[in-house]
Amino acid sequence: MIKYFILWQLLLVVIAVPSFAQDEAQNKTDVVSSTYETIVIPADYKETGVASWYGESFQGKLTASGEPYDMEKMTAAHNYLPLGVKVNVTNLGNKKTVAVTINDRGPFVPERIIDLSRAAARKLGFIDSGKAKVLIEPYRPEPETQITTSVPAGVHKNLYGAFYIQAGAYKVKTNADRLVERLNKSGFHNTRIVRVVTDSAQIFKVQLGMYKTLDSARKEHLSLGKGFPGSFILADVIQD
Repeated sequence: MIKYFILWQLLLVVIAVPSFAQDEAQNKTDVVSSTYETIVIPADYKETGVASWYGESFQGKLTASGEPYDMEKMTAAHNYLPLGVKVNVTNLGNKKTVAVTINDRGPFVPERIIDLSRAAARKLGFIDSGKAKVLIEPYRPEPETQITTSVPAGVHKNLYGAFYIQAGAYKVKTNADRLVERLNKSGFHNTRIVRVVTDSAQIFKVQLGMYKTLDSARKEHLSLGKGFPGSFILADVIQD
């Protein structure tokens, strides 16, 4: 009797183990998929401005997301949209639209709002000109056939994370220190200097922050006034 009982228990184990392993594998797959899909931005987000593109000189270098830059992939750099989020970018000059994934930070030029990969810029038709006026919106599988240029240029104020205002960038640290003194005398004491080492030089970036919401960063940016031209908002980390 005991012999038959032991054989029965072994048979149950043989049947249960593959089933458990299959369930566990399915659960792991579901968790990864769910995590990826949580990267979102507000549905009413819209932003218009100038787009540029970057290519061969950055090929293979690490992006802010940690992956190497590939100029033939549909990616882009933005100063504060969440890394990993997908957006539609429309060239307002020819109404062409592409979908890109934000995987880098930039462009660090005040009048530009997004840096596209070469592949994305080619599809939007501004490889030769280098710049184009664009509309950025949340990703839609099928873009709208009609695009209006009379859209708000601002960004949804509910975005939050770690925001900073970059007031200047210098190759000589003494110049960065002088800008910090100017900012302090003007009442801005939440300054920091970030040292960035490039292939050919080192750059000292003067920044104000941190601000927890994009709205608070924009209000502080406005308070800088005309005394600090060329400043712009950027983000280190964004949460949805």
